[in-house]
Amino acid sequence: MKRILGGMVMAAALSGSALAADLPSRTYTKAPATAAPAYNWSGWYGGLNAGWVGGSDSVSNNASVVSTSTVPGNAEAMARGATNTAGASSGFIGGGQLGYNYQFSGSFVAGFEADIQGLTGARKRSSSMEPLLIPNLDDPSQVTSAVTNSTTARGLSYLGTLRARMGVLVVPSFLLYATGGLAYGEAKSDTTIAQSIGVGNVDLNSLTLSTLTSGSFSKTRVGYAVGAGGEWMLSSNWSAKLEYLYYDLGSVTYATGGLANDIGASSLIGRTGVAAVATSSKVRFNDNIVRVGVNYHFGSPAVSQY
Repeated sequence: MKRILGGMVMAAALSGSALAADLPSRTYTKAPATAAPAYNWSGWYGGLNAGWVGGSDSVSNNASVVSTSTVPGNAEAMARGATNTAGASSGFIGGGQLGYNYQFSGSFVAGFEADIQGLTGARKRSSSMEPLLIPNLDDPSQVTSAVTNSTTARGLSYLGTLRARMGVLVVPSFLLYATGGLAYGEAKSDTTIAQSIGVGNVDLNSLTLSTLTSGSFSKTRVGYAVGAGGEWMLSSNWSAKLEYLYYDLGSVTYATGGLANDIGASSLIGRTGVAAVATSSKVRFNDNIVRVGVNYHFGSPAVSQY
């Protein structure tokens, strides 16, 4: 009996070995690699922005002698005092934007963007004081002094643009672009000029005449805006941007009234009469903008798997 059982075990072992030899060898394959995320820039987007706005000289006050002046020397001095140029200004700007992108040829993105901005503290202001002395040819100890203080402010109540954008994807998540198009805004400017004329002895002015004049401008202006920027896709649907814009709404000249002084028959000066000038202000509504912003991309997620 033992011999029979031993023979059966041996036969089963030999049969299993032969069957295993006939099976094909097992092959091992690597798991498929996960595709890197590809950013989809096409579609509508909207967001908010904030930044700095400012620029250099673009405000000047001018004055010219009018025909009614009977003391041209005094009038010329008054005109020189009322002629000056404003300095630079800066302020805060913030608002929102809405746009559309279309991604084509893999690395190129084109579209348009409209934005509306509010400005705070971006009005240029100039305050100048110009003392002038006009000697009396009849009596060198007697002079006429003209001191002028002028203030000019100019700025925008709001600024809007409608611009095209064209850019290239440096990497799938970073868009470098140029932009340009229409700009518009409510432009405002006002000027005040105060002038004091002192007549008398060099050591003691015994007669002072003061005059004040002003003028203003307010109107919607249309011009252009150009710039460039970079936009980063941060995650699905969200991006951030850094942008520079230059806008120019053109120049305006407006009248700011006249300055006139009647020296009269004062015995303190030999040349009596009227000195008068007409004043005006010329302003240019242009500035630089540097701002940051965030955008939410509507529709399909900005990150997709290919």
